Amino acid sequence: MSKKRIIKFFSLALVLLLAVTALAGCGGGNDKKTETETQTQTQPVNLTVWWWGEQEAPGAQKWMDETVALYQKEHPNIKIKTVLQSTDQLVPAFKAAAAAKQGPDIQYFWGGVWTLEDAWAGSLVPLNDLIPAEEMKHYINNNERTFDGKQWGIGWYLSGNAIAYNKDLFNKAGLDPANPPKTWDEFIAACAKLKKAGITPVAAGVKDGWFGGWLWQLLNKQTLDSVDDIKKAAVGESKFTDEKYAQWWGKLKELKDKGYFNNDVASLDYQQGQDMWLQGKAAMVFGNDTFFPGWIKQMGVDKVGIMQVPVYGTGKMADTITVTAQGWGVTSWSKQQKEAANFLVFMHTPDRIKAWYDNTGVLPADDRFDASAVQLPQMKQMNEWYLTKPSLNMENFIPSMLEERGIFPGVQLLLSGEKNAKDAAALTEKAIKEWRSSNPAALEKFKNWIGK
Repeated sequence: MSKKRIIKFFSLALVLLLAVTALAGCGGGNDKKTETETQTQTQPVNLTVWWWGEQEAPGAQKWMDETVALYQKEHPNIKIKTVLQSTDQLVPAFKAAAAAKQGPDIQYFWGGVWTLEDAWAGSLVPLNDLIPAEEMKHYINNNERTFDGKQWGIGWYLSGNAIAYNKDLFNKAGLDPANPPKTWDEFIAACAKLKKAGITPVAAGVKDGWFGGWLWQLLNKQTLDSVDDIKKAAVGESKFTDEKYAQWWGKLKELKDKGYFNNDVASLDYQQGQDMWLQGKAAMVFGNDTFFPGWIKQMGVDKVGIMQVPVYGTGKMADTITVTAQGWGVTSWSKQQKEAANFLVFMHTPDRIKAWYDNTGVLPADDRFDASAVQLPQMKQMNEWYLTKPSLNMENFIPSMLEERGIFPGVQLLLSGEKNAKDAAALTEKAIKEWRSSNPAALEKFKNWIGK
């Protein structure tokens, strides 16, 4: 995923709450729907979908409009209203809706904690009784949305991370585009050659925080064996200042001290950093594969290479490719939970799976997808990595407060030269202690999440 800092916008919740209340007629009500209350095929049903995705998977809007039209044609008594949320309002708008118990019937969610925090808050219903197990088994990354033996959401499309590089700039610096660096030492040597040739090695922007989260999960995971390691640090069984969790800060500082990021990295936001690479102003970018098809179309298939994040660590997750599934949940206040779940199943029908890929070039989160349809070599490579060496996105297994108050500012301050690696690690430990102190109920949920 492609991910784009929004938690700071929670202060807007009261304003959004009023707006959500005004939209009440478009969504569910206060009463939880029971199985015996399911609407008949002839009664009018209104479903509201709040979603996000066009931002990182261009073509998603066209697919959504077509999918809604086809579903409504098959179910003439059902009318579906879709609302594309902005990145900054996706989470706070839903928090306001949850507080009012009014709003969407179907909500878009990132994986892991981004889904489960709302499930723990009582805002979602488990889908086990709404979607047959035989159907749900085909959905990829269900484990990110499973808690207490229940499935609280489903995947829609896959979002993975790799480094994209400009083959022309590699050639200019005397590097072999067919053999990109695989180890950290090789990566540092390649950056040195690029810089000597007058080329910015890595494009980035951390002003809005999001890219800091990417760097953290891609580099920090290399010293870990599983997502349980990060959960244990979250609940206090380990510290984020321990070498196992802090070593990555030194790698980031090495890149900063040697001048391998663009000089304005601290003043550009996430998207501006990505655009800088796309414009040919840097050789490499830590990218989201949901953007790759569009980048390749713009630059040319022979101009873009992809590589894994170079390995420095010895943890079991070191030589893996991060992949998550962006997806959906059904709200607890919806009066049309069964109909909402049926629409989600429709999204996973063979025609809709194929249409998703045809419209976006992004891999769907369904094992029934015919991978022979993938033509771009870069996306074929991503799919192969997903099948052979996948790992989960670490951002989905930590409290959101840790990113907001620890990781995001830590990366920003380090790259602006205001903090060193030790201080940045201390900031994350301070943030997680604040979270544990102010969120005892969520802390217990995290403890129960370990090993599952």
